[in-house]
Amino acid sequence: PRALRTMTTLAFSAVRVTGTSTLRVSRPRAVAVRRAVTHRSPRVRRPIVGSASSRDENNDPATSGRTIDAFVVPGEPSFPGMYADWSVTKEDKVEVWSYRVCLTTVALTTLACASPVLVGQDLPWLSNNLSYFMGASSLGAALYLIHMYVDPIKKFMQALWVTGFAGSVGIALTTHEQVPQYVATHPAAVWLVGPMFAALTGVAFKEGMCYGKPECAALFFLIPVTLLGHLSGVIGEGGEKGLLVTWCALIAIFASRKYTQAVKDDIGDKSVFIWNAMTEVEQGEWLKVTRELDPSRYARLIQEQ
Repeated sequence: PRALRTMTTLAFSAVRVTGTSTLRVSRPRAVAVRRAVTHRSPRVRRPIVGSASSRDENNDPATSGRTIDAFVVPGEPSFPGMYADWSVTKEDKVEVWSYRVCLTTVALTTLACASPVLVGQDLPWLSNNLSYFMGASSLGAALYLIHMYVDPIKKFMQALWVTGFAGSVGIALTTHEQVPQYVATHPAAVWLVGPMFAALTGVAFKEGMCYGKPECAALFFLIPVTLLGHLSGVIGEGGEKGLLVTWCALIAIFASRKYTQAVKDDIGDKSVFIWNAMTEVEQGEWLKVTRELDPSRYARLIQEQ
């Protein structure tokens, strides 16, 4: 009957859910269903393009719960990146400030270990293994926190640090002397500790190239010249002292000037780190989202690739 058909039409309605149609029974009282959407600010090393529950069977970007601004924090400034726009998160700030504190510790311990040269007398309470290994450990932490686009270079610098740190431990355990004093009186020991200072030279190169800091460019040349000069003995004691004093001054300037940079500048293009941390599947999905929602950026990416 016509009345029955009318009641049936009112009782059932088609609702589209992620590309499929289901039937929902109408109820006398409307029920509001709220969907809580939580913004996720993915960390650089563990980005999340889309969870399994948010992906539909057709991988449609418009319905999968993924958006082109997935890495932008609401209420925070956003910055254009190569692969996506991004914001600085609380985790980013902690990471950057920890990196700066590590560099400051390296600078202070360098001054402590070089104090006999700086003040003209032995200061065993400053120039000792505690200061040396505190600075060495801080350099290792800085190499872990440093933002570098080319990950193999970063890993190579970390390997250099491990080698030099192991050599330093070997000196401390086998000679029972303070490492700074032992290296000062035994030039050949540079072969053992040198790789760690090569890693520090790499940090200076990165900071000098990325931010145009003259003190870092100077350190890039000064550190190897000082160590090789001490190893070969061609510079002489007076020349070594002059180079060491200059080294201390430059690294102090370098560490202090890090605090004048904006956090975003220390990060660089965060979208590059996000992209590199994705799996191939996630990269493909993100390109689909970019092609659908940001065609101009997608065209740039395809052209550069």
